[in-house]
Amino acid sequence: MKDRISAFIAIVLLASLAGVSYWYSQTTRLGKLAVAVSREGPDFVVNGVTLTQFDDTGRAVNRLHANQLTHFAADDRSELVQPRMTSLRPNQPQVEARSRTALVESGGERVVLSGDVVVTRAPGADDSPMQLRSQSLVAIPDLDRYSTDVAVEVERGDSLVRSVGMDYDNLARTVKFRSNVRGTIASTAPALEASR
Repeated sequence: MKDRISAFIAIVLLASLAGVSYWYSQTTRLGKLAVAVSREGPDFVVNGVTLTQFDDTGRAVNRLHANQLTHFAADDRSELVQPRMTSLRPNQPQVEARSRTALVESGGERVVLSGDVVVTRAPGADDSPMQLRSQSLVAIPDLDRYSTDVAVEVERGDSLVRSVGMDYDNLARTVKFRSNVRGTIASTAPALEASR
């Protein structure tokens, strides 16, 4: 009788163990299917992407191209590799900004360009072309404004200005240098505003 009770207890324990193991494996397998997109990792990656922003009348005002775009759903940011931003506003000189990488924040309202940043403005009706070089630059595409807190070099025609920190407004066509301003201004170039 003792042998039968021991055998019965062993069978119940083994059956319980098998049932719990099966339940755990099913829960784990189904749980993996129900897991949401990782909040830390990217939710998608796109190679060779071009995005165009239009105004209320349907005219293209900005275009953004990147070799690679990685989007993170947790904070709605995008990381770009080899980005190229182009301002397409009518009646304004076209501005193109390039860099090694960029971070797009707030649904595209703010773009932080990093590494070998070059901004080129096409010549205007009465103005020379301009090129700006820095290692970091913040762009506000909707306002067509660019700023930096680090060293910057601005070349326009025969004028060359170096500064630490700068604000550039393409719509107003003004450059404001912040500190440590030095350079050469050609006599034919309009005056540039400098503050210390």
